[in-house]
Amino acid sequence: MNEWFNSLDIKLQVIFISSLTSIVIFFLGWLFRVIYERTSLNYRLKKEFQFEQKKKLKEEIAKNKTHLLNSIEELNHRLWNFSQHVDKNWHKIEDPQWHENDQYYLKSFIYRYLKFLYWTLKTEKDTISVDTTIADNSDILFLKYVKTFKDIFTDADLLEELNYDRSKNTNHFFKNDLVGYSKYVLNPNGRVLDFDEFQSVINRKHTEFKEVVNYFSNIENNKNDKNDKNLNILRCFHLISIQFLNTFGHDYQKTKISKIYRITDLYRPEIQIKNGLNEFIEKSKLKSEMKQMLSKITVPNNGYHKWRADLKRQYLKLSTNWS
Repeated sequence: MNEWFNSLDIKLQVIFISSLTSIVIFFLGWLFRVIYERTSLNYRLKKEFQFEQKKKLKEEIAKNKTHLLNSIEELNHRLWNFSQHVDKNWHKIEDPQWHENDQYYLKSFIYRYLKFLYWTLKTEKDTISVDTTIADNSDILFLKYVKTFKDIFTDADLLEELNYDRSKNTNHFFKNDLVGYSKYVLNPNGRVLDFDEFQSVINRKHTEFKEVVNYFSNIENNKNDKNDKNLNILRCFHLISIQFLNTFGHDYQKTKISKIYRITDLYRPEIQIKNGLNEFIEKSKLKSEMKQMLSKITVPNNGYHKWRADLKRQYLKLSTNWS
């Protein structure tokens, strides 16, 4: 090949080299363009998909966010009241009396719980078709709380320290039943009922969701026996709901640090499922968000002042990050 090329006239050699160079450059240019276009198209499609998914997720969350915040706020208010007056037994109504007289406290308790449950499940359902793996951190955290709110009332492992028989659902709900319970706060057109409308429903149909009514009406607050399973779960939920509202709620829905001190001081000796709660929070991927709140439940006496200082720093940081 070399001998043949060297035997050519110098002008032919120049023409040959130039032609070959042009062919190589053309081929490399074509190859680069194909690779670039394919890569660029995939990159553009990927970015467009991520943008659309993030946008869709934010829209779906926004549709239900205010309703969910308000329903949790209302249930949170009831739990604050319940924490102070549980010994008055306003909630303890026997089966035949559920639909008799006013029974406001029990009926409104159930109403607030079912309304909270409905908006929790609706938020989860409306976002389930969206790819949440590429969501913003704030949206991912919001959905973690949503899942946690559902799971805390269905996870029998939480009650393991109280020797709970998980084969029965006396103190926890089966997940597949939750949707059916939540529908009792809806009218036939899918609108959430006002409390006055719900009173008519509970008077007529309370036996159809008696598991929910029993869950609240059977709570026992015995000073010598703090093992009431439902009461332990509600207190754990109360702490999580406070943290959720402090993170995503409006200013008027947030709990001041002084009140957090008060409720954790109250719940610290009362909650008997501390290990279960810690494991549940870790499983829910909310360990960092709930760290300071949970540390007060288990903190030794000599660490109390340090806990208060740490909690204050956390909430100052939280208010800055989410403002």
